[in-house]
Amino acid sequence: MSAERRKALLQRMADLVKREEALAKHLRGADGRLEADFSDRVAYTEMDEVIEGLDDAAREELTQIRRALTRVDAGEDGDCETCGEPIGEARLAAVLTATQCVNCAA
Repeated sequence: MSAERRKALLQRMADLVKREEALAKHLRGADGRLEADFSDRVAYTEMDEVIEGLDDAAREELTQIRRALTRVDAGEDGDCETCGEPIGEARLAAVLTATQCVNCAA
């Protein structure tokens, strides 16, 4: 199970890195926005706040994935950090970075 989980975490990490690069490109203006007319530049500026929020969320998820990978590599993955009971494969599949069982997370 841990090899499959590690693979899923690494794939999600790669997806997030690609997304983060695209978001950074937009925020730097490397997506053509500097050549756009005034009304298009206004629209880009309005989107910046949303894009910055997405970028922040991606960075936070990357941090959580790195922590999950550390737990997998240490053999400490799969047990709830709160109660010590197994988290459950279904929850780990649904929430790759889960650190708590369903009961403790509620």
